[in-house]
Amino acid sequence: MMAASGVPRAVADELARRGLSADDPRRALDALERDWGAAPAVEAAIVSLLGTAGDAGTAELLARLAERTRDKGVRREIKRTLYRLEQRGLWQAPAAPPPPSTQSLLGPAEDEPEAWLSAIDPSGSRLLWIARRTGADMASMSAMVNEIAGVQEFYAGGTTRKSLRQAQRDLAARNGVPLVEAPWQHADALLQRAVATGTTPQRAADIARARREIVPHAPATPPPPPVDVLVDRVAAAADAAALADSVRALAEREVGGWLLPRSWVDAALGALDEAQSSLVIVSPQQQEERARDAVRRATEEIFAQPERRALFAERFDETAYLLARRGRLDLARTLVAAAEATRAGRPIADIPVLAQITAATLAIAAQMRARQAREEKSSSLVVTPQQALEEQRRAALRRNR
Repeated sequence: MMAASGVPRAVADELARRGLSADDPRRALDALERDWGAAPAVEAAIVSLLGTAGDAGTAELLARLAERTRDKGVRREIKRTLYRLEQRGLWQAPAAPPPPSTQSLLGPAEDEPEAWLSAIDPSGSRLLWIARRTGADMASMSAMVNEIAGVQEFYAGGTTRKSLRQAQRDLAARNGVPLVEAPWQHADALLQRAVATGTTPQRAADIARARREIVPHAPATPPPPPVDVLVDRVAAAADAAALADSVRALAEREVGGWLLPRSWVDAALGALDEAQSSLVIVSPQQQEERARDAVRRATEEIFAQPERRALFAERFDETAYLLARRGRLDLARTLVAAAEATRAGRPIADIPVLAQITAATLAIAAQMRARQAREEKSSSLVVTPQQALEEQRRAALRRNR
């Protein structure tokens, strides 16, 4: 039921209890600001009213409140209201600041290498490029490295700075692989790790030879994740709201499409099949609950090996850096929180971004497995004992409904 002001009756009653009214939404907003987040339904209603009743000062306040807003409905209303205020000429979203250069992050470094990274693709591969001035020219090496397979491709040679920049622009335009400036120590560590993971002896020798020309001095200790210059790791690790928001990163090009390696989920699929094909006759509700339990157990078993957690924690950290470099510090913070929760051994269900990646992988793998089974079944006229038992189970379920 709606009140005369157009807000739900429950909202109007709550406003009245606080000595406020929907007829003066700006005063209500000022009063709600003190305990923002405590009454999402009231906040969303007031924010919606301000699209037509607000002014420039209202827009600035809403923009500040958006950073504190955790409720999705309230956040959506703020976005809509700011858009309406912008259409009325009362608000203009600030432009994202340009990303800092590596030099500004690390300080001037004459004759030091430069490095660039691409985002990590769904297979766990990324392109890295390291170059260093040698007289008037540049010595350059680039590699496609995979987290599990190691070095997949490698190229090295001399070039000019102009040619290097043009090659990077062509790569971004032709293949949609933008490269982001990164600390050379981090790119070099990634390359060395990939060599240790897997490559041919000849390629390893080529990399060592090119590296001696480009990398003047290897770091004595592994470099810290480059995102640590931009995001407070300790604060992010303690931010429960940031961890809960980590799933939002899946909408970004740097993260969207990520899946677990297929070899990780094969054993889990067997456990899921067993849970779903039990000969014990249960209700559909019990079947659904059993399937959910099986998915939870399978997820934890997938990440029981510490090296798998470490792989994704490092992937989150590196991607957080890429997001921060293009101005998405909010999402970078969520991925740092996810990285720390992953390293700490938190249940995967507590790490929304990783839980969603795992669920998507299991669903796709299960669909592929089912399609393969159907194709094998249709190509054979022989009914196996397992197929006969499964048909008996389905018939029994139909009779008991």
